[in-house]
Amino acid sequence: MSGTTPGGSFADTPPMQSTGALFGRALREPGRAVTYGLALAKGYWYRVILRILGRRFRAGSRFRVFGRLSVRGPGEVVFGDNVATWGRVNAWTYSADARLVAGDNVMMSGTRFACARGIRIGRDSILADASITDTDFHSTRVDRRSPSAPIRVAPIEIGDNVWVAAGAILLPGTAIGENSVVGAAAVCMRSFPANKVILGNPAKVVMPVPSIGTSPVTLDSTDGGTEATPAFEAMAAARM
Repeated sequence: MSGTTPGGSFADTPPMQSTGALFGRALREPGRAVTYGLALAKGYWYRVILRILGRRFRAGSRFRVFGRLSVRGPGEVVFGDNVATWGRVNAWTYSADARLVAGDNVMMSGTRFACARGIRIGRDSILADASITDTDFHSTRVDRRSPSAPIRVAPIEIGDNVWVAAGAILLPGTAIGENSVVGAAAVCMRSFPANKVILGNPAKVVMPVPSIGTSPVTLDSTDGGTEATPAFEAMAAARM
């Protein structure tokens, strides 16, 4: 997931600011102000059109759509304050009891949701073009074509300030602790603790999230093999 989007970078979209601060920034950056205003207008338009279509959709203040938003199904979709979307975000539900909730300051870029029971995203989280589904849709049993074959459905919980990178897949029953990072193409299907970096298929905890004031951990390798860098030492310790 890149930090830059057609509507500006994620880092350029801060949490809630006062009206005066936003007005001052608009005077300094008129081009970005126009982009922001258009996204805000699209947010209001989606509120109206989705209500006309009978969708159970609600969004808080300063809801912005920089790309496209698709809301389908009989369930409820609720976005908090200062939520922004880029690319095409699919928020699809598959039962009247389904509830998809995104907290305040959540940013989504091309994220695809399939919700049959419950998906909850904590505040300040960043979601790339990941697939997040709380149902398998089909049974894993050999008689999966039978109407009586059981289909797994389990809620998904994403904590506050979680980053889910591009290509990640969160399957039914996944829970991600606050501040954690789900790496690109990781496949998650269980609970993971807070403050961890999660990578792989199947996904595993590989290291702690770096604390404030520390340098980012990198993975180094040479033609002669992998060096014993702090990153690999951290991963080895995490697997023990």
